[in-house]
Amino acid sequence: MLSRLLPLSFCIVLSAYSLPKTNLSVTSEILQVAREDSGVLASDGFEDKQVAKFWHAEFRTPTAGLLTRDVHRAGKQAMRFAWKPSQYDGTNPTLHSELLTSPLPAGETERWYGYSSYMPSSSMENDSQTVIISQWHGFPDEGGAHTVPAMALSIEPDNKLQLVYRASNKPITTFLQHPTSQKVLDLGKARFDRWVDYVVHVNWDPIGNTGQLQLWQNGILLVNETGISIGYAEQHKPYWKCGLYCWTGKSTYVEKIIYYDEVRIGGPSASYDTVKPGLGDGTARMRE
Repeated sequence: MLSRLLPLSFCIVLSAYSLPKTNLSVTSEILQVAREDSGVLASDGFEDKQVAKFWHAEFRTPTAGLLTRDVHRAGKQAMRFAWKPSQYDGTNPTLHSELLTSPLPAGETERWYGYSSYMPSSSMENDSQTVIISQWHGFPDEGGAHTVPAMALSIEPDNKLQLVYRASNKPITTFLQHPTSQKVLDLGKARFDRWVDYVVHVNWDPIGNTGQLQLWQNGILLVNETGISIGYAEQHKPYWKCGLYCWTGKSTYVEKIIYYDEVRIGGPSASYDTVKPGLGDGTARMRE
């Protein structure tokens, strides 16, 4: 459960000190704001005094998660994620500054994700260390184990934007068990000091009969793969995490920062237009 939000100047702080661990539950996401298409399951424009109820927090410092007016894609606020190498104490939990959703209910495999992110060059560009900025993580069955994310979007050294997806048609029974397949996609150079819109459509299938992955960046389709093996042989398909996962525990910067805004999550009946960033009335436009 999310901890209490406290005001600080023009920001609102989501403290982590009452969250020693994150307990995920398998529930349908809460409907917050729907467009005309009923395929929207959940959304958050980060305009309130606290984040939407469908989120779970993974924050370890008072400044790891802020609702702020510093920059915003639409409306007046956005979500600011921050991570410092100084917070890393050798444990995996201190590598994260993220918000996460619940795993998909049993039997459901398809989701649409729309969001916009902003990376300041002053805290993200030309870092020598990899940072994951969006990931979809497996949810182990009873008696199962965690392994690497089923899908992740990352910034690699030399400012490379990279997407990797993995699959395993065998049960994950040991910690960090190797997936049976993996594919790495080069999406070009990362963009800084501007809002970048993303839409991700995925249909999880570790066998490869119905697996599908599509990714749009600023309205341009960069990934369009069908009949692929994607995800793990688990009852509940992956949950989404956005923010910063600095898994090397290092950074060129004293503090890394990324902003998120205009989050929408859609089910099988959703579409690109259902979840794409921008106000529901179409007045929000990209600013290059």
